[in-house]
Amino acid sequence: MTMKKLYIRTFGCQMNEYDSQKMTDVLKHSHALELTDDALDADVLLINTCSIRE
Repeated sequence: MTMKKLYIRTFGCQMNEYDSQKMTDVLKHSHALELTDDALDADVLLINTCSIRE
């Protein structure tokens, strides 16, 4: 069975990088996803952004 592929793009601070890594770990294990560096090759796209509020 071919694994589905996950592409993740992170915008923001170091905390966003950490959050993206955690989400990647969870999704890889819970949904048997393989990480890819090519968005066009991915079955699942995850965009992690940040907004700064005062």
